[in-house]
Amino acid sequence: MTISLKTTITALSALLLCTMTVSAQTDANPIIADLDGNGRISRTEAETMMNSPSLKSELFNASAEQQGRFYNALENSIRVRLLKLSRAYNTPRWSMAVELCERNGLSAIDAERIALAMRANASLSSSNSKTKSANDGVPIIADLDSNGRISRAEAENMMNSPSLKSELFNASVEDQGRFYNALENNIRVRLLKLARAYGTPRWTLAIEMCERNGLSAEDAERIAIAMQKK
Repeated sequence: MTISLKTTITALSALLLCTMTVSAQTDANPIIADLDGNGRISRTEAETMMNSPSLKSELFNASAEQQGRFYNALENSIRVRLLKLSRAYNTPRWSMAVELCERNGLSAIDAERIALAMRANASLSSSNSKTKSANDGVPIIADLDSNGRISRAEAENMMNSPSLKSELFNASVEDQGRFYNALENNIRVRLLKLARAYGTPRWTLAIEMCERNGLSAEDAERIAIAMQKK
């Protein structure tokens, strides 16, 4: 991992880049940072993208589909290094990984966001599969348009509806899992981060941020516990 961190950083920025699709070579919508339009994100293109805060922000706010498309466009060597970074997250190796990232110009915050995004992307196919089966005759809680995904608007609507919240918090582990797997990727990443803060010194800060965004401490705790179980 030490040898590959620089490439990781390079790729990291690339991952931060929420873009269109690998198959975009033939699509009308180009892949962000794919400067030569060949449908792949090279090391050079990733390094160029690393210097663009707007592109990094775009990735973090991207949908699961957009992040998955970008992830698939990364050169394999870059993708492998990003996976190594994500596997170091929440382990004794994480401190060393962050130090190496910071030496190469990547902040600890961005490194954490990338690690979480990589974990979410790694489970995307599995989540999609669960979503499909969940959609076969069995509705997903709060999925108002029945498209098998929970958008930000639907998630906010659910949190403002006492009946839907009660339905979710009292649902079976299976139904809760189907709900969380159906969440848009950027929402699921935030919930994963919330779950990992639970029971640690970061929890107080996490609660403060939740309350500033209209989520009660009680609901935040219920969500964190449910996320840890799934």
